[in-house]
Amino acid sequence: MYKEKNNMPFCGLEGRLYPTGVKAPKFEFKRRLSDLKLTCTLTKKKYRFSEYLKWWQSEQVQRYVKLGYECRLETKTQEPYQQAKYGENIEQVICFVMRKPYTPRPNIGGFKSVGESIPVAAQGQNFAPDNAKPITQEDLSKIDRPIEREPGEEELDDTIPF
Repeated sequence: MYKEKNNMPFCGLEGRLYPTGVKAPKFEFKRRLSDLKLTCTLTKKKYRFSEYLKWWQSEQVQRYVKLGYECRLETKTQEPYQQAKYGENIEQVICFVMRKPYTPRPNIGGFKSVGESIPVAAQGQNFAPDNAKPITQEDLSKIDRPIEREPGEEELDDTIPF
């Protein structure tokens, strides 16, 4: 029995499933629920699967419920403590675990979140200088007329060889 960060002992109800000898997508582990004995990690008391609610209502588990813990189903695959006579030397452990729900912390280690570190563009941002004037139709007609050259200037007609 190990201790979690908040000094509460590990609370769970665990049982074991055994290999079927087939591979996925078929079920790799199985056990008849009438044969399944689940063991409480706190009291070492054994429960049948149908007695799950009795374990949930026990005084030890209700302490965790009052502290805001949630019950989760977790599994792991491991080698058994006693080697099997037949088949693979592997078993699946299922456990109903009391876990504290995840609550994100606002700021870990002084680092800013992504939303705080990237500046937000200002609404109504003006790109023109303060002394800018709007373009009129007369200004547009000046842009379209041909360029007037000095009398001595000649137009460049060089062809670019490609």
